[in-house]
Amino acid sequence: MALLTRLLFLAVVVPFALAHSGSDNNSKSCGSSEFYFGQAGCCVTRGGQKNPPSPPKDTSCPNNGWDWHSGKSCCVPRQPTWSTPTCNNGWSWNGGSLKCSRSPPSTPSTPSTPSTGNNCKNSEFFFGRKQCCLPRGGQPNPPSPPKDTQCPPSGWNWHSGKGCCVPHEPTDNKPPPQCNKGWDWDDNNLKCCPHNTPSNPPSPPKPSGKYHKRVLKTRNASICPKGLEACPIPGLTGSSGDVECLDTDVELTSCGGCASTGVGQDCTALPGVWNVGCYRGSCQVYTCAQGYRRSIDGTSCIKL
Repeated sequence: MALLTRLLFLAVVVPFALAHSGSDNNSKSCGSSEFYFGQAGCCVTRGGQKNPPSPPKDTSCPNNGWDWHSGKSCCVPRQPTWSTPTCNNGWSWNGGSLKCSRSPPSTPSTPSTPSTGNNCKNSEFFFGRKQCCLPRGGQPNPPSPPKDTQCPPSGWNWHSGKGCCVPHEPTDNKPPPQCNKGWDWDDNNLKCCPHNTPSNPPSPPKPSGKYHKRVLKTRNASICPKGLEACPIPGLTGSSGDVECLDTDVELTSCGGCASTGVGQDCTALPGVWNVGCYRGSCQVYTCAQGYRRSIDGTSCIKL
């Protein structure tokens, strides 16, 4: 009986003694210039190795006081106390393997399906040009547009979040908005911009036939007021010898130059256009006739 009691005592005490001794030996086995790093179960040189080995391919160590340990195949700190490991850009810390690994390349996100009117509230409508919901009737207290920018005075207001003017009601199949006098509608950027015609231009813009002939006699005289271009008026058998003074920056039938000389463009003659304008010498298509769709750059209609 006594023998059995002793055996039971040894079975309980000996494993505890061995484990306690092993735990102590972990740290006590380190040299005076070393400390015990429990996560890797090894002794590490205080202050780090003089010439630490380089980590293997596709592996690196944190840049805030860590070195590679070839024996343990992991990164170890240089001091017993350390801050949170910080990897270089493009690398991520792996606490399980104690090393920095390359961050996986970001997978291009699938373009989200544009919002539709189904996402708007009953008091809102969907504005497809900016893919957003807008309050019907306009914003109660809209912000003011930035300098050198206006919104059409009727039915439009500035939207700070979108950086453009937005309508108070749906604009489907409606003509382009009208800006204040001296301002032109920029359909690409959805805002009114100052008109570049010089202020107080001499009038009349289109001289009479007698005026044409009288001015043409003086070769060096300016035929048209400043800012307007003298465009020949075609006759039945060619040029009539007369001209008309046009602002080819905004002239619908001579956009960008005199259409009679082949330089400009007649925006109304573009195939499939329904609502069209001339802005800064380029035709701007707002809507297209049935069977056509508006081009991405808004300068023509493409047949479906």
